[in-house]
Amino acid sequence: MTTNYTLPGDPETIRDRPYPLPPLRRNEFWMEPLDPAKLGHGPIYSVEDSDPFDLYSYRVLSVAHASQTAFQRVVVADTCNYGRALFMDGSIQSAQEDEALYHELLVQPGMLCHHAPRDVLIIGGGEGATLREVLAHASVRSAVMVDIDAEAVEICRKHMVHAHQGAFDDPRARLVFQDGRRFVEETDLLFDVVIIDVVDNLDNGPAQALYTRQFYQLLRRRLRPEGIIMIQGLEFSFQDYKEHAALVRTLRTVFAEVHSYNATVPSFLGSWGFIMASDWLDPSTLRADAIDRQIERRLGHDWLRHLNGAFLLSAFALCKETRYVLALPGPILEDGVPFLPPPDVGEAVVEQVRLPVLDERAWTR
Repeated sequence: MTTNYTLPGDPETIRDRPYPLPPLRRNEFWMEPLDPAKLGHGPIYSVEDSDPFDLYSYRVLSVAHASQTAFQRVVVADTCNYGRALFMDGSIQSAQEDEALYHELLVQPGMLCHHAPRDVLIIGGGEGATLREVLAHASVRSAVMVDIDAEAVEICRKHMVHAHQGAFDDPRARLVFQDGRRFVEETDLLFDVVIIDVVDNLDNGPAQALYTRQFYQLLRRRLRPEGIIMIQGLEFSFQDYKEHAALVRTLRTVFAEVHSYNATVPSFLGSWGFIMASDWLDPSTLRADAIDRQIERRLGHDWLRHLNGAFLLSAFALCKETRYVLALPGPILEDGVPFLPPPDVGEAVVEQVRLPVLDERAWTR
């Protein structure tokens, strides 16, 4: 059973519109956006403070849960713009309105490109949406989800039902509450696809052990031939690239094919990165129509909300400046070595050169 956390609008305004509204897709309905003027004064805000300089605020209608677990501060709140959202240690992790975009991009490229994913490992993914996307594939016989924070997962099970949609109760799912690296070090299981969906800060804290060269070497030994690793790749654009680039450089010391892609996730307030790593999969060889046929065979017409072949291939098309900064040399991530980001790239101020004005007839020749 799923719970609808959609925030109510004003049905009277919808009825009073001077034009008819067309029908929507199955299980969808029209709702008027919230009117800020009707929400009153003294609003509640959840503040996203993961950026070292800027603060971002999400206006909140109510707080469904707030507590401190053994590992992190967890807040679940109903926001005005993004629906029910999960915050951990002040950073937004998942929001109802756009989590499908993030999780489809993180999970489905690897699942669809593998010829028959049977056994899948998820490291992190506490709200259960990554698990949901994995279990949508009938070929999957086991999905092991390893998360260090059992209390946070239980909070999400109760308050983020729209995200997991009952995936925790699927008989193919196995929940392991343990440090992800320790699990990889100790298990003798082999996997077809591994998805890493953990916190996104390379702050030289405990989570950094899941981003190092040594960890990826351990992980490679747990992959079957033609195995694929999918990694949430932190903020990634020409403006925010240093951590993503360090991940890419690190993965390339272990895997032959490492490829970046990105998309704008609205609740994350910017462009978010993803990384696909394997020894064989080059996304430049993929075709949009072939991806669409694979989606239809594996998932049917209605499962995915965002991903299709053309959109996926477009996510790998990085702008010129992004490709430039991604190709710059820099540090890789090693056990026991603090991550020191490289300096910024500056640009000299040059005197403006006035270009000659072309005859407009030249444009038509």
